Formats: sequence, C-alpha cells, structure tokens
Amino acid sequence: MDNSISTVTEAELTAPIQGHDHFLADLAKSLSGGRMHHAWLLNGPVGIGKAGMARLAAAWLLSEQARSGASGGMDCPNVTIDASDSGASLVLKGAHPDYKLISPLSEDNKSGQIKIDQIRELLPFMMHKPARGGWRVAVIDSMDVVNRNGANALLKLLEEPPEQAVIFLIASQIGHLPPTIRSRCRLVRMTRLAPEACLTALRRIWPDADTGQLDILVKLSQCAPGQAVQLADSGAADLYQVVCALLQSSPLDRPALASACAKWGRGTAAGRNSRVGAIFCVDRLLRHAALRASDVRAEQICDFEMPVIERLASNHTAAQLARFHNEFVTKAAQAEGLYLDFARFLERHLTKIYEKTLP
Repeated sequence: MDNSISTVTEAELTAPIQGHDHFLADLAKSLSGGRMHHAWLLNGPVGIGKAGMARLAAAWLLSEQARSGASGGMDCPNVTIDASDSGASLVLKGAHPDYKLISPLSEDNKSGQIKIDQIRELLPFMMHKPARGGWRVAVIDSMDVVNRNGANALLKLLEEPPEQAVIFLIASQIGHLPPTIRSRCRLVRMTRLAPEACLTALRRIWPDADTGQLDILVKLSQCAPGQAVQLADSGAADLYQVVCALLQSSPLDRPALASACAKWGRGTAAGRNSRVGAIFCVDRLLRHAALRASDVRAEQICDFEMPVIERLASNHTAAQLARFHNEFVTKAAQAEGLYLDFARFLERHLTKIYEKTLP
C-alpha cells in the first residue's frame, strides 16, 4: 500500500460503523429509559469493529454533551463524536480519568493474554466515584484472551456492579466464556459487514487511499475493517501480494522469497502482528484453493492471488489441499510461539506451495 495507507489511531474512529448501529441504538434506549445495563457483551467475528464501537460508546457516555444532557447524541444511525468535545476526545486518546481499556497489547505483556492482575486493577477503578461526574466506563478487548482466573476475578464485578459504571466486553467466541459471565451481560451480536459498508469504514480511516487498494483490503479481510487495518499496518497485505507474484514466477526466485519471509516473519515481539498476518494470508490462500478444488467458487478473491489458487486446485484434490492446509495451520501456531524461527518456517512452507503449483 502507498503512503495514503497510514497507521490508524483511536482518535480517527469517531463515527459508527454502518451495520453495527443497532448496538448504539440499544445503548441510547437503555440510557434514556433510565435502565442502563451495567455490562454489555459484544460478540462477532474477529476484526469487524466490535472494539471500535465499544470505544465509540465509551466516548459518547463520557462526553460533555452526554454529561450535560444535550440532545442529539445517539439518534442512530447518524451518531458522530465531536472531536472538540473534551470528554470524548480524552477517551479516544486513552487519557480520560473515568475510562479504562484492558487489552493484552502492552509492551511488557508478551504472553498475548489479559492477566489476572489487569482484571484486579479494574475492580477498584470501577468502584471509585467518577472523577468528572457521569460514568465510569471500561472496555475489555478481548475476553477471548482472559484466562479462567481473570474471568473469575471479573465475575465479582459483574455480580455486584457499582452505580454509574458500565463495562463493555469484547468476544469472538462466547462459547468459551463461563455461563456465569454470559448470563450477567446484555448480549449484542454483530456480523460481518457488507462489502460496501466495509469500504465506507476504510474510506473514513484512509480518505486519500486509492479505491483499488481499499478494495484489496476489503477482500483480504473478508469485510472486517479491523482485520483490514491490521493487515495494512503490519505490512502483511503488501507482502502477501509480493509472495503471490513470486509463487507465479518461473523459476522461483529463492533469494527474493527468503527476503520477503524475513520481513513477513520478523523475529521480535514487535513483529507479532506481521507474523499473525502472514498466517492469516497463507491460511486464506490454502483454504480457498481447497474450496476451488471442490468446485466451490468463493467470493472476495483478489486478482493477484487467483492464479496461485487456480494452479493449486488444478494439481491437487480438495482432500489433499485440506490436509496441507491443516498441517500449515497447526505448525504455524507452534512456530509463531517460537518466533525466532518463524521466517524460516514460512520460507519452507511457501516453497512447498510453489512446488505444488508446478505441473
């Protein structure tokens, strides 16, 4: 992607994602009726914008506009956050004294999990009286990476919710959550966006980007704007296009492939998003090849990856490709944990994929 695709900040997410407005409508109705639920569980596929919508809701609840009782607010679907509103601005910058975001992305947390200590720190925060009046609001992104001990610690807060406190829980797999937590939350189900809605969401983030670039991100992410942002920010989307071009070359340019894999599989903690993006892209390539071999024509395929998919599907049965796909996914998860070897792992498997495209 060119320079018009730049790193995204929370402050840029100041309008609701079309297709998820029902959540804000439910929140507004609950607030206006004087029956604000203390815990909301936002469930849906990874990367569709659940966390962004939760932060948007937090920004509105803690805005000066909401605190003063001004009208407008959450009359969906035209909800926007005034960037000049001091309360909302502080939330979007992560600096509001009555807002707390719990996530596993801090530099000193390499496990990828939300630790029990983070949940324990949340409890006194939510119990305190709001510093600026109004509400205390927390977002946990996501419950998928909160371990059992952390979930048990959170349960106390859900069982005895303090006044003027709201917590938004993000989860892609609610089946993994204890029933005691699910039963104490108001469930909001969110689905993948339509391609047009996803394109609109990305256009808000990157107004100067080429439509063709955004269309690629829509397809690669399967209409999940959060996933699209990660693929773009980590460089994984760009490297996937490079790798697909190499897999179509004859003979294979092995030094170029090794160079791409070294970038794609950066062996540092900071390179995790790139490695996860690499797994996502190769997983996608093999999965679509297996579907193609089964005569299932999948949608949202990019032009640059279609020749590789077609060659794989022509040379192998769906069962063979499914086995190769499962082997890659299993070994990739193991290799990502040992990230120092991940670039070499990628190079070996992509070379195997190249060999499978040959007549």
